[in-house]
Amino acid sequence: MLNSSAHAYYEKGCEDPEYHQYIKNQFAHFETKNRRLLADTLRDYERSLATSKNPYQVIADLSRHLKYSAQFEPISTVTAKIDRIFEHADRLSSEQQIAGDAFDNFSSETHSVGIARAWIAYRQDNHELAFAELLKSIEVSGSAVLSSFGPDFELVRYIYRDGHIEPVVAYINKTEEFWTGSRPDGLRYVWLKMIKAECKIQFDFVDTINALELGLSVIDVNKDYGISR
Repeated sequence: MLNSSAHAYYEKGCEDPEYHQYIKNQFAHFETKNRRLLADTLRDYERSLATSKNPYQVIADLSRHLKYSAQFEPISTVTAKIDRIFEHADRLSSEQQIAGDAFDNFSSETHSVGIARAWIAYRQDNHELAFAELLKSIEVSGSAVLSSFGPDFELVRYIYRDGHIEPVVAYINKTEEFWTGSRPDGLRYVWLKMIKAECKIQFDFVDTINALELGLSVIDVNKDYGISR
């Protein structure tokens, strides 16, 4: 059953100033959180590098740190950290590389590198390259992690805010190739409806609630998941 605008929380819908302020506050929250995670993930990587005997853990920790480094640190620093991931991978023995490929094709790490490269290009105002790297970052197959938890949407959030609609829609649609199930289907459905309505979006699960509060004619996808509101 489609939601009726009669039950909208924001009286002016997607143009409601209160909603715009809410989104502005959310972006400030995301930046604060990500700056904290920049420091936290660097500490995790440095700890693994110093103490862990598991090379996969070292690579995984650096790849998690990379998505935050790419947003805030000097581009030369980010590039050096990308190179460092490949240096760590090159040190793996043939047996270790085969084991890593068998587990998840290093898909999460490849995705992190691709997202970081897209951030670099975007920060340098090379939008065409940024959008190409963004789509390339989700050219994955057989990824247990990405198929379960989905890809990164941090950069998508910002390029949509800046008015770049087509690459965002392309990214969302491409995730259907590996991110499947009722939850990702619901998120894609809501995001595409919000984009069509020219709403501000934070690309988070809370958008499924915001769409209802904005009075959009959308199905309440949360009911399908048994999630109470």
